[in-house]
Amino acid sequence: MAATDRLSAEQLFHDTQALERARDLGREPKRLRFADADYLDHETWIRPAFAQLGKLTGLDVLDYGCGHGMAAVVMARSGARVTAFDLSRGYLEEADRRARANQVRIKLVQADGERLPFASASFDRIWGNAILH
Repeated sequence: MAATDRLSAEQLFHDTQALERARDLGREPKRLRFADADYLDHETWIRPAFAQLGKLTGLDVLDYGCGHGMAAVVMARSGARVTAFDLSRGYLEEADRRARANQVRIKLVQADGERLPFASASFDRIWGNAILH
């Protein structure tokens, strides 16, 4: 499969998933707001992995493949300047709604992980979760 075909198929898959999530969130918009522990403790390995990022206050952090944006929100609440990217426009829209509902600023960028639109050494930390497919 050519790289462009693979990326198109992946984008379609994730946009479809995001559309289904948007329907669910439309019925329950309160689910956009959450406590940090809701993200950090939903799987046993996330909190220890997140701790490896260290203190984030004042740092430029990239959320690599941000999906629905929960990690980006947690990092922004921790005082980081967060840039988050995803291939899926649908997930970026959800991440934007989630950031606004949680009253944090996140710079959102649509991009694929093979051709990042960021200059080298732009970030102090990089977080990625569920990005290998």
